[in-house]
Amino acid sequence: MMKRLTFLISLLLLAGCASQADTGEDNEIKAAEGKGGDQALSLRIGQTTAGQQYIEASPDINKDKYVEKIRELSGINIKIDPLIPWQDYNQKMNLLFARGDLPDLLQTQGINVAEVAPAVDHGVLLPLNELIEKYGPNLKKNIPEEAWSSPKVSKDGKIYGIPQSIFVRNNNVVYVRKDWLDALGLEIPKTVDDYINMLRAFKEGDPNGNGKSDEIPFSGRANFAFSDIFFGAYDVLPGGWKYENDQLVPNFIRPDMKEALKVYKLLYQEKLLDNEFMVQQGKDWDAKIKGQGVVGMWQHAATYPDKWLMEVQANTPSAEVVILPAPTGPDGKGGANLGSSVGMVYVIPKSSENPETAIKYLDWLFSDEAKRFLTYGIEGENYTMEGSQIKYKYPDTQAAIYEEQMYNIFLDYMGQNYLENEEFMSGRNHGQLIVDAMAIANNEGRINDGLDIPAMPTLQTRPELAYDGLWMQFAAKVITGEESIDGFDQFVEDWKKRGGNEWIKEATQWYNETYRK
Repeated sequence: MMKRLTFLISLLLLAGCASQADTGEDNEIKAAEGKGGDQALSLRIGQTTAGQQYIEASPDINKDKYVEKIRELSGINIKIDPLIPWQDYNQKMNLLFARGDLPDLLQTQGINVAEVAPAVDHGVLLPLNELIEKYGPNLKKNIPEEAWSSPKVSKDGKIYGIPQSIFVRNNNVVYVRKDWLDALGLEIPKTVDDYINMLRAFKEGDPNGNGKSDEIPFSGRANFAFSDIFFGAYDVLPGGWKYENDQLVPNFIRPDMKEALKVYKLLYQEKLLDNEFMVQQGKDWDAKIKGQGVVGMWQHAATYPDKWLMEVQANTPSAEVVILPAPTGPDGKGGANLGSSVGMVYVIPKSSENPETAIKYLDWLFSDEAKRFLTYGIEGENYTMEGSQIKYKYPDTQAAIYEEQMYNIFLDYMGQNYLENEEFMSGRNHGQLIVDAMAIANNEGRINDGLDIPAMPTLQTRPELAYDGLWMQFAAKVITGEESIDGFDQFVEDWKKRGGNEWIKEATQWYNETYRK
């Protein structure tokens, strides 16, 4: 009820903002371009911390040397405000739109997500087609057509966001403590059964050699975050969809979900899966993997396993980490949902003082000058020049890796350039670990037929229908033994009656209009 009330309040506030907006894209662009005045080269940007330690530890991100440097290089006085904590991202975004105090440029997860879609429908965001034509030659050149046409970016032929390119679409791979595998003489697991046997060995074999039964074979976080890999073995990842029998249906109601839940019940009952995972938040999860060094397997991004390795080694110097192919299921496949080719999406509210400056800034990020900075940092601090050769000081401490992510990831709104720079990657410490991880990620994964699906009307009014609602409650009861898996069919029937059928109907119509034209 509270979620629905908050959503309705947001709609009313957004509608009020929209009632004052100009109609017609030409008028909107002309009016917006005339606002700049003396502040034309200033840009207020709202973005998330992305959970990055360097950013979240900063006393004032706008006084950071890398922010100051990018101002100098771009000639644009950027101010990051608001800086949105990742842990509270959705809630903070809802409040931001409700208040109406929007920055000139805002980082979102797409125009089709629940917290942003109403802003599009009520005219709060600026259509960008003409601004891109006028001020974004690099954007047009470097961003592929499929990204521009993504539901995360465009609606009804109008572009409302600038998409960030994704280099690795499958960015949730399996991490395993290699030193534990070696200590127990274990072979690399392949199937679900192989993985279960490996986890049993981790629990029973004292792989950390301290004589205590303190190992946690596999750990994850609330709502199956970073612990959904066994669903992938059965092609029923809870956040995905499958088009079958002329309908687009969520994976969590498909029959194969029964087999996947049986696996998770076994893992939970045998304590092969961290029994706190259903309520566990990021800091506690991190502490077990990195601080205590007692976790044998987890999931995370394929793009920075070197960061993970150094974090674990900070407290467990003998630790080694390896990235393994995901467990395969009955069809011989597995892996996480393949994500969109679009990452974060940058929108410009109609209230923006400088929409043309926002486009120019994003366009500049594709320049050679920007790419050098976003890959190598500041000359004289992070690298030096020897003739035409860049001599980069690769980070060799945990703190240095956190700092590197400031320019490699946080300030690179258009994509992680450094991953595509072979020279940069080949020279870094543990660079081969990253290359291997990305190769595994690009060789596995499940197709999500509902990729980039927007928040449908039924889901907006009945959020409990999503996988983290009614299904999550049922799954938790099955896994903990409070309810039998035999109740799955009844759960699906009840879910459909409570609005699921309407949501499937809306999703199917969207799929047919979007992908089956």
